[in-house]
Amino acid sequence: MNLMIVESPAKARRIAAFLGSGWRVEACLGHVRDLPDTELGVALEDDFRPSYRVLPGKGRVLKRLLRALKGAAAVYIATDPDREGEAIGWHVLELARLPAAVPVKRVVFQAVTVEAVQAAVAQPRELDVNRVEAQQARRIVDRLVGYLASPLAAKALDSSCSAGRVQSVCLRLVVERERAIETFTPETCWILALRLAADGAEFTAKLYHGKGGGSTFKTREPLDKLVGRLQTAQLWVSQAGRSVKVRQPLPPFTTASLQQAASKGLGLSPDRTMALAQLLYEQGWITYMRTDSVSIAAEAQKAARDFIASEHGADYRPPEPPTYTVKTANAQEAHEAIRPAAVKRLPQHVDGDGAALYRLIWQRFIASQMSPARYTVTGAIIFAGQTQGQPFPLEFRAQGHSLLFDGFLKVYQEPADEDEAGHDETRTLPPLQDNQLLQRVALQVEDHQTRAPARYTEAGLVQALEQRGIGRPSTFASMVTTLKDKGYVKIRQRRLVPTASGRALCDFLMAHFADVLSYDYTARLEAQLDAVAQGKLTRLALLRGFWEHFQPQLKAAASDHRARQTAKPLLLRPAEG
Repeated sequence: MNLMIVESPAKARRIAAFLGSGWRVEACLGHVRDLPDTELGVALEDDFRPSYRVLPGKGRVLKRLLRALKGAAAVYIATDPDREGEAIGWHVLELARLPAAVPVKRVVFQAVTVEAVQAAVAQPRELDVNRVEAQQARRIVDRLVGYLASPLAAKALDSSCSAGRVQSVCLRLVVERERAIETFTPETCWILALRLAADGAEFTAKLYHGKGGGSTFKTREPLDKLVGRLQTAQLWVSQAGRSVKVRQPLPPFTTASLQQAASKGLGLSPDRTMALAQLLYEQGWITYMRTDSVSIAAEAQKAARDFIASEHGADYRPPEPPTYTVKTANAQEAHEAIRPAAVKRLPQHVDGDGAALYRLIWQRFIASQMSPARYTVTGAIIFAGQTQGQPFPLEFRAQGHSLLFDGFLKVYQEPADEDEAGHDETRTLPPLQDNQLLQRVALQVEDHQTRAPARYTEAGLVQALEQRGIGRPSTFASMVTTLKDKGYVKIRQRRLVPTASGRALCDFLMAHFADVLSYDYTARLEAQLDAVAQGKLTRLALLRGFWEHFQPQLKAAASDHRARQTAKPLLLRPAEG
């Protein structure tokens, strides 16, 4: 009997039905062992050798797996297609100690469907030791930071305080944004807007500085002076133009962009989004949901293009399949983007908690393969003067656009934050001709204040982490959840606000571990972990380099703490007389 090991029972039951007789499918329920909770578990003097322990509560699971492994003719590791999945399979095999005669094969599939599973079984590979090494390197680095820095923070601040290598960088983003808001000084700028009419249709034009400069002024006085002169001035079109603008569709979802869109459009937190996406993946509705790639399998792209032409017409299918590239730092493009496992499984076919999320994923994928939208863009430069043809040394500008062809917008539009202006598909100008006289309807001097940066939403924080190359798709949601669970941030009107303990912890860590917790260093470490996964760097080399960087800061922080503990207050004698 062949044995396949997956992570979840739901996935095991579904795959067992695909494979049929001659197969047994068992679920390991995630990691079966890890570093111990009660000790460091890393031998610093022995090349950072980790000491793993079976996780509490996993004894029965492990016994069941070992019994199944003992009688297996061949073992197929089919855990999730990422580093964590690779490491989970490796840990199970390390505990099993199978005879060399039992073949071990690694199978990877992006969707839990009959076709994907059977194709993976037909083309197995060996377990990727480099990926396992990268996962272990990350785990050890995180343990060193958390286990060694946390006691110092707890003694200096509060016994509940703890540090985390990436979690603390995540907290730093929130705290620094809050302080930027607190120290923000708004500035007022002014604009002069003309409400004009041509052939009965009204539109707005704004004053521009001199030779095509900006439209805002730092003081109101010059605009007030202009208003009086413009009350009796002639207004005419100096130049009118028209062009066509193309708006391209967005790429299919990555983990981070899915979390952002689900937050904006469905009000879901990142951890809830990932829980629903996991369910959809295990049920065979979508491809694997932890990815930073925007690539698409050729057969999926062809199916989407055929569907688009059939349902919406040939105009909505571009002549060539669109291609997308990742703009995020340190992206690992090993997987596909998140997409429906089968295009013809329409959103209305899905019931239950994940239905709205599936609709979002399906629409975004189909839209990503459609033709761009096209707009007619109109513009006009408007002069003013006491006599037409003799303008004042100033100009006004007006612009409008109208949707010419909806393209991908027929299927999907990106949800907007509550503080984002929606995309106005129509803001038209009336037909204008050069030298055409215009009617003045109103003159308005308007003031606008610059706005402080907004607090992060959970999705916005995920986006900031992704843009800086901090963390990985599998960690984004858990990082934000940890900050909430530990009370370092709270949610106020769907925005993240640091608590007093969160601020204090951030300040302590930045005072003593600023280099290790810098954005650049954290991103560089992610790049080094990628290099380990690619076999370009060894785990030991990465750990030695990290320790050389971290140990001096750790010693300095410990020394500073001891000095504070032993310092005694200076007793002053009362003044005589």
